[in-house]
Amino acid sequence: MKAFALITLTVASFAAMPAFSTGEHAGGHGGYSFGEPGKAAEVSRTIKVRTLDAMKFEFDPAVGTIKKGETIRFIVSNPGQIAHEFAIGDAASQRAHALMMQKMPGMKHDADPSTVSLAAGETKTLIWKFDKAASGGIVLACHIPGHYEAGMQAKAALK
Repeated sequence: MKAFALITLTVASFAAMPAFSTGEHAGGHGGYSFGEPGKAAEVSRTIKVRTLDAMKFEFDPAVGTIKKGETIRFIVSNPGQIAHEFAIGDAASQRAHALMMQKMPGMKHDADPSTVSLAAGETKTLIWKFDKAASGGIVLACHIPGHYEAGMQAKAALK
C-alpha cells in the first residue's frame, strides 16, 4: 500500500511540473524546454564544476555566456563531506525541481540527464546541448534541501 501511495505521489508530482514541454521529468520521458542531452562527439567546451560544502559552485573556466546550439561537457566533482547535486535548467524548470525536492528530499537523479546527484568524493559528467531558447537564461543549481536557498546557484546567459 505504501508503494502505491508513493507511485501516485510521484506521478502526480511529475504531471504538475510546468517546465518540461511534455509535463514529465527525467530520463528522456519528455522534452526539455532548455535543450537536450548532448553527445560527446559534439562537445564544444568542457567546464569543471566543484560543488562545495560552503554552498557554492566553482567553475573552471567560468561558464560565461552560452551560445544557442552549443554542447557543453560539465565534469562535476564533490570534494566535500556532504551530498550535492548539479542541475541544469531554465528558471521554470528549476522552480519545479525545487518543489519536487521539497516533497521528496532523498530523490536521486540517475535517470535524469539534466541533473547529477553526487555523494561526498564523487565525480560525474553531464553533457548538455543548449539548442532551445531559455527564457531568463540558464540556471545551474543544487536542490538538496537548503542548498539553493543558501546560495548554491548560478546563472548564465543563453545567446
